[in-house]
Amino acid sequence: MHGSGASTSTREGASTDLSVIWSRLLKLGTPYWSDPEEGGRARWQLAGVVALTLGTTGVSVLFNFLGRDFFNALSEKDAERFTQMLIKWLGGVVLGVPVFVFRDYLQSKLALDWRDYMTRRLTEEYFQNRTFYQIQSGSHIDNPDQRISSDVRQFTDTALGFSMTILNAGVDLISFSGILYSIYPPLFVALLIYSLGGTATSVFLGRKLVGLNFQQEAQEANFRFGLVRVRENAESIAFYGGEESEAKLLFQRLGKVVANYGDLLVTSRNLSFFTSFYRFLIQILPAAVVAPLFFRGEIEFGVINQSSSAFNHILSDVSLVVYQFEALAGFSAIIDRLGEFSEVVDSFASPSAANDQIGSNGAASTTSSQIDLVDLPSQAKSGTLLSLEHVTLQTPNGLRTLVQDLTLQVAKGDSLLIVGPSGTGKTSLLRAIAGLWSSGSGTITRYGKAVAADGTGGDILFVPQRPYMVLGTLREQLLYPTWSTINTQHTPSTSFGESSQNGTASHQHTSLRPLPSDSELEEALKQVRLDALLERSPPSAATSSSNGAGPATGLDSMADWAGILSLGEQQRLAFARILLLKPSLVLMDEATSALDVDNEERLYRSIADAGVTFVSVGHRPTLAEFHSKVLRLTPVADSAEQTTAWEVQSVA
Repeated sequence: MHGSGASTSTREGASTDLSVIWSRLLKLGTPYWSDPEEGGRARWQLAGVVALTLGTTGVSVLFNFLGRDFFNALSEKDAERFTQMLIKWLGGVVLGVPVFVFRDYLQSKLALDWRDYMTRRLTEEYFQNRTFYQIQSGSHIDNPDQRISSDVRQFTDTALGFSMTILNAGVDLISFSGILYSIYPPLFVALLIYSLGGTATSVFLGRKLVGLNFQQEAQEANFRFGLVRVRENAESIAFYGGEESEAKLLFQRLGKVVANYGDLLVTSRNLSFFTSFYRFLIQILPAAVVAPLFFRGEIEFGVINQSSSAFNHILSDVSLVVYQFEALAGFSAIIDRLGEFSEVVDSFASPSAANDQIGSNGAASTTSSQIDLVDLPSQAKSGTLLSLEHVTLQTPNGLRTLVQDLTLQVAKGDSLLIVGPSGTGKTSLLRAIAGLWSSGSGTITRYGKAVAADGTGGDILFVPQRPYMVLGTLREQLLYPTWSTINTQHTPSTSFGESSQNGTASHQHTSLRPLPSDSELEEALKQVRLDALLERSPPSAATSSSNGAGPATGLDSMADWAGILSLGEQQRLAFARILLLKPSLVLMDEATSALDVDNEERLYRSIADAGVTFVSVGHRPTLAEFHSKVLRLTPVADSAEQTTAWEVQSVA
């Protein structure tokens, strides 16, 4: 869920190449507007915002002329005309204010819809082909979580805001240039020269802001990630007495945040000196230039106000870079971070591309061959659930062979235990079967499909040493991952995890397997000796029942399950999932390491009685009695390649 604490990307800092920034902006920005489903509605919304933006310019021009006549009446002491102009002015306010308000509202609503679309699209790509795993294990980019959440929000808000600002500036420039030029052409020429000079100076003074904003985003995210890690591993840190060490690491990250922000402040200060002088110096220029015309009687007093208003409008339009340079620098950094994220995600767009680039730990593979993983229907080969043919596992850099030329089959009813010293490739073999490890050669054929909430339920379930606890109710812990409790349709009015009155999840269940009843869920908990959880009401801000009668209990109780359940309880809950799903094949990586011998035996007996075929990785000698075969991995002594020998033995 969280990003890595540091990036190992070969590219450092933000890109200052305008062609790169522009190409990334187009790649990020165009999909929403060209989407066949969302694009039409989005373009109509944008048209409405553009129309209202043009309306605001019209209102500004109207007030420019009303202001001229208002001050003319005031200077001429014409009470009747002054009253008329006052009424017109108030009428203009009544008509003009709604235009500004609705423009801002519709613009913000459009930005929100754009953010929703873009976040969903990037999140789907993030999970496609296990890209999230590839990015995390290889540390290809820092903090993908922040890029998907915070950076997308800033991108859509700023992109739409800047687009409307540029549009408004263009219309303003055309409208008020004619007014100013008709009053006094030399003033218009002086304005252009002044604004162009200011733009060039601001670019020179603020050129470092893009890189500094990019680094600030990264350092802030790294510091926040460090705090999250402390929260998630509080017990382990406390056991180790690692408070001082963790504090030092956090202070180091905080120091980088402060140091970079200090540089950002210095650069912003220097730019502010110029922009402040630029703003204040220009305030009296229009009046100073046209005042002689008024003294000679060539213009009315109201024209001075009109020229000042037109001058300031045009100055704002042609000085966008001066006034918005810090915001533009920050926006460039956001484009760079999201563009980098999108490019990394695209590099894993297909399974073959992912396999070519990454092994189980994310390092680039230099081997010319890859392990072929084939999924076939479970009926394709009667009785066989898993087949490994001449499989050789290598480290991602190709310098070490873990397992060489392994051939074996797992048939229905078999129970295989994989044992061996640490570092011999036991867990790596499970990763290869799961498709997370591709460095090596040979073919792995799975007769079935891995369990996932994708609409099929799957035939093969992988159980890691530390099972994943979802954010939700006890019911959702048991149903994960086979029965999806999240409606994939966009229904903002429905809250995720909401339950209906009969106690079953009220969302669309995409699995073809029948949804277990409450009694079946409770029986599974009883079999793994976790039925006490049904009476527990965990302390949580999210445990109130839907009718407001108090905290929810039983299957609908909600809590931070990863925090309140011990590792042993989490492992027992994982076995409850197996009993509910009853997959054809289960592959377990030290799935009972935190359990006592009695509970371990009870769980293995229960899944065997349920007719589940299983493959286990483990170290305990007691595990052998629950398996019919043992795959023993042994380091080859005096081997220059540090390879591992293998042998399959039958358990008497």
